[in-house]
Amino acid sequence: MKLKSIFAIALIPQILLINFIKNNPSIIDDYYSYYLYNYILKVNSFVYSNINIPVGEILYVFLIIILIYLVYRVFSFKLNDFINLLAFISFVYFIFYSFWGLNYFKTSISDELSIKDDYEFEELDNTLNIIITKINEEATLIKDHNELDFFEVTNMINLNVKQSLVPGILLFQTVSGHFIPFTSESVVNADIPKVDLPVVIFHEYAHQMGYADEAEASFIGFMRAVESNNANIRYSGYFNALLNLLNEINKNHKEKIEDYTSKLNPRVITDINYNMEFWSKYHNNFFDRISGYLYDFYLKSNKQEYGILSYNKVSNFIIDYYQREVLSDFFN
Repeated sequence: MKLKSIFAIALIPQILLINFIKNNPSIIDDYYSYYLYNYILKVNSFVYSNINIPVGEILYVFLIIILIYLVYRVFSFKLNDFINLLAFISFVYFIFYSFWGLNYFKTSISDELSIKDDYEFEELDNTLNIIITKINEEATLIKDHNELDFFEVTNMINLNVKQSLVPGILLFQTVSGHFIPFTSESVVNADIPKVDLPVVIFHEYAHQMGYADEAEASFIGFMRAVESNNANIRYSGYFNALLNLLNEINKNHKEKIEDYTSKLNPRVITDINYNMEFWSKYHNNFFDRISGYLYDFYLKSNKQEYGILSYNKVSNFIIDYYQREVLSDFFN
């Protein structure tokens, strides 16, 4: 039997195995995340970290071209072409889950630390007032956001973080950054507002460290930012938290939104307005809707039940962080 036939046939047991692992996270906790994945990350970092461009983005182009070609060939209705397509999908499926994707199925921080899915308004109010106090303090210390250098931030974590080759395409998908499992590269869109840059870099860094859940990665991005010695980076962390918490107010207590915005330093208000104006140019276009739908499906198929709304769940982590000491103890 040819190798490609073996790969094609292997797709079915792979899918069955992944479905089994989804319901048995201890397998990932005990054997994959802290052992095998760390080894893969070290090897990939050694191979790709000294290359200045994101090799994974180029790899994506080749994979898409090959996939389109193989799908086109299937319409010749020849068995060999169908086997080629299945073998290709099976190979990519194997590499994706082996190199990183299994991290989706490890025990979540929410489950491990009993972080609530909901919260009382008093908890939200207390946390938001803390964030407002802190960001107002940082607003008096920061320099111009444009003075914050990409490499100044990435040197803090000394890992495989690079600038995207196609920032314009990412903007039209409203993507600030992405992690490439095949090469363990964290890729950041350097064309986003500079105030967002540190938390995005740290968010993708969290993915690189094996935190697949979007809310967990966003919280780690926030935490790494606010613990920095650089005022601009701390400001970025509090700014991101502020927007998430104000979004919660806007959804559930809209009549109170002005109570909070009226307390903000004018510099913060200016940054909020700029940020909203910047992203409004890209939200809800055709590419944004399509990529949003596909990514939502992708997340839900990998045990993130809220799909793309998982990003919004970072508010729960931030509230928990300031209302209890469990999260801070877990990461320190």
